[in-house]
Amino acid sequence: MAILTSASDSVQAKTFHLQERSVTIGRHPGCDLHINDGSVSRKHAMVDFRDDAYYVKDLESRNGTFLNDTKINGPAKLYDGAQVKICDVVFTFQSSDGPGTRAPKSTLPTSVTDSSVQSILQSIVLQDIPPTETDSRVAQIERSSYHSHRHQHVSAEHKLRTLIKVARVLSESLSRDEVLARILDFLFEHFEEADRGFVILKTSDGTLLPLGCKTRRPQDEEQIRISKTIVNQVMETGCPVISSDASADDRFDLSQSVMDFQIRSIMCAPLINSQDESIGVVQLDTLRSSIVFTEEDLELLATIAMQASLTIQKADLFEEAKRSRAIGQDLALAHELQSRFLPQKAPEVPSYSFSSFYRPMQHVGGDYFDYVELDDDHVAVIVADVVGHGIAAAMLMAKVSGESRFALATTKSAVAAMERLNNKLTEMNLNRFVTLVLCLLNTKTNTLEVVNAGHMPPVIRRHQTGELEELPLDDSGVPVGILPGFKYESTKVSIEPGDVVILYTDGLNEAMDADGNQLSAERMLAEVRSSQAKTPSAIKKVICDEVHRHMGMVNPIDDMCLVCFGRELS
Repeated sequence: MAILTSASDSVQAKTFHLQERSVTIGRHPGCDLHINDGSVSRKHAMVDFRDDAYYVKDLESRNGTFLNDTKINGPAKLYDGAQVKICDVVFTFQSSDGPGTRAPKSTLPTSVTDSSVQSILQSIVLQDIPPTETDSRVAQIERSSYHSHRHQHVSAEHKLRTLIKVARVLSESLSRDEVLARILDFLFEHFEEADRGFVILKTSDGTLLPLGCKTRRPQDEEQIRISKTIVNQVMETGCPVISSDASADDRFDLSQSVMDFQIRSIMCAPLINSQDESIGVVQLDTLRSSIVFTEEDLELLATIAMQASLTIQKADLFEEAKRSRAIGQDLALAHELQSRFLPQKAPEVPSYSFSSFYRPMQHVGGDYFDYVELDDDHVAVIVADVVGHGIAAAMLMAKVSGESRFALATTKSAVAAMERLNNKLTEMNLNRFVTLVLCLLNTKTNTLEVVNAGHMPPVIRRHQTGELEELPLDDSGVPVGILPGFKYESTKVSIEPGDVVILYTDGLNEAMDADGNQLSAERMLAEVRSSQAKTPSAIKKVICDEVHRHMGMVNPIDDMCLVCFGRELS
C-alpha cells in the first residue's frame, strides 16, 4: 500500500495510506489529508490513482504544488522517494507493493537535513590553493563589473521581489540547520542549472566549515574538494565571483577540484552579517558543459545571499538566546541547590544565639559557613572561602561542606578535624586552596577553641569593655588543600555573658565603592565599635549596612559571608 509521510507539525497524520483512490489535500477540514497551515489553500492538491500509478495534481492553489522543488503545471507521476512540497510542508511518497516507479537518483536533490548529506559534509575538503597573478587580475575585473552601474542587468524590481520571497521562505526558520536547508532549496528552485550547492561558514575560531550541501547528482564516496582560494577571496573582498569555465580558470585547482568532478561554471557569493563582516559564502556550480552562469545569475545570487546572511545571523542569535536561557535556568537551580548546603536555621543552643548573612557574587559562590551540632555541649561553627568564584568554586565548596562534617564526626578535636580535612583536600590535587576558620564552642564550659587555616582572624566584642578583641594570627596555619600533613594549632578563649564572636570573609572588608576604594576591615569594625549594637543580629545588621552603604550601586567583586554568634546575658 502506497503512503505519504511528513514530519511537519502542521500535518496530524504523519503517515497517510493512499489506498488506490483519489485523495484531496488542503487546509479545509473536509480534505482527506488536512494541513493546518494558513498559507495552504483550502483545497490545494490532489493525488489520483490510475493505470497502476499515483499522480499528484495542483488544484489551482494560491502558492502552487512542487514535486522535488519543481512546480507542477499538470498531473505529475509519483515514484518511490518523490517529495511533494505544499508551501512549507513536505510529503515523501513511498510505494511498498508495486505502484509507482523509482526516479533516477540524479533527479533527486538532497539537502542538509538528510543523514546521507551529513556524511557528505564530513568528507568535503577545502583545499589551500596559492593565488597566482592571474587570480588578482581576474578578481579586480570582476569586482569592478560587480560594482558598476552599467552592468546592473537584474532590475531593482526583480531584486526586491526576490528579497521579499526569500524573506518569506526563511522567516519561519529558527534553527541554523533548517535555515541552511531552506537557503539551498530556494537556490535550487531559482537556479535550475545548478548541480551542486554549498554553504560554507566561518566558525568562532576562524575555521571554514562546509555546513550545507545540496546536489542533483548521486554522490561518490571520494571526497568533494572546494577551492579555498576562491572562498577566501570572496570573504576577504566581500564581492561575489563567477567563472564561466572553471576548467580554464587559474583560480581553481585544475588537477583536483575541477578535474575530479568536471566542474564547468561556478558562482560564489559572500554572506555578510549586520556588522558588515564576512561570515561565509554560498557557492553554486554546474557539471554540464552546456550550462554557463551569467552576470545576471551572479547578481541574483548576491541578492539572495544578502537576506540569507541576516537569516543565518538571526538563527545563531536565537540559538545563543536559547543557550543563555538554559544556562540561566541551570544557574538558578544551582543557586537554589547551593542554598540548601548552607544552614537553613540557627542552632537552638541554650544561652547562645546565632545570626548570619550570605551573598554570592554570582549565582553561586565559593564562600561557605556551617553550624555542626556535635552533641549537647559542643557546636562547631565554620566559615570558609574557596579561592576563585562561580561554579568551580561552588563545587569545591560543596566538597568542603561534606568533608568538614565528616572530619568533625570522626575526630575528637578541632585540630584533628582540620588536619583530616586538609589531607583529604590535598589528596585531590585540585591546585586550589581554601581559607577556613573552625570554632568549636563548648556550651558547658563556655569556651571557644579556634583553629585558623589562613583565614581572617575571628573578632570578639567583649561586653564588659565594649572593645573588639582580634585573635592573633600567630597560631594561624596554611590554607587547607596545599600542604599534606600540616600540623595546625588551636587557640582557646572564654566566652562571657554578652560577648559576640564575629567571623567573616574578605568579600566584606574588600568591598569596593564606585571609585574603586576598599572598605577595609578597620573601617568595618570601627563602625561596630562605635555602635550601640550588642546582640549577634544587631552587630550583623551594623556590618551589612556599612558594607552596602560603602558599595552604593556597585555590584560586589567577591562572595560575602558573615556569621555572628554570642552568649546571652543572664
